Amino acid sequence: MKVLAVRAERGQVVKDEIIEGSLTDVVRRKAAEALNEWNPELSDFIVLRDYRELELPLPLKPELVDLFREIGSLSRTEDKAIGRFPVYTISFENAMKGEDQYVEYKIYLIAPYINDDVRTELEAEAQDITTEKEPPSGIKEEKEGT
Repeated sequence: MKVLAVRAERGQVVKDEIIEGSLTDVVRRKAAEALNEWNPELSDFIVLRDYRELELPLPLKPELVDLFREIGSLSRTEDKAIGRFPVYTISFENAMKGEDQYVEYKIYLIAPYINDDVRTELEAEAQDITTEKEPPSGIKEEKEGT
């Protein structure tokens, strides 16, 4: 199987590779690499699995059907197929910047390689996740006695 591993740091994709192997093995290898860089005094170490859905036009190539059967699930409507696949996030440099602001500076996003469109989406997502955003503006707390 081909597995996509995207590494992003502070809003930039710094490494993007397609690795031959099982998804589980690639996640474990990348987690071990990240663990070697992780500073437990400054950051949490987090590995999360999420699932994404992808709408695909019919007819599907047999290789794509086999891939979705192996990694997730595949369903069909009248005019399209819907594939469900796992995406792992490994966060190894992150911080709480305020009460409502959690920032991830270095991550890996790992998923089965499906096609270049999904690759581009995951690269953009990795950049977005590691881009520090302004804290939410809203109602300011009133200080007692004012």
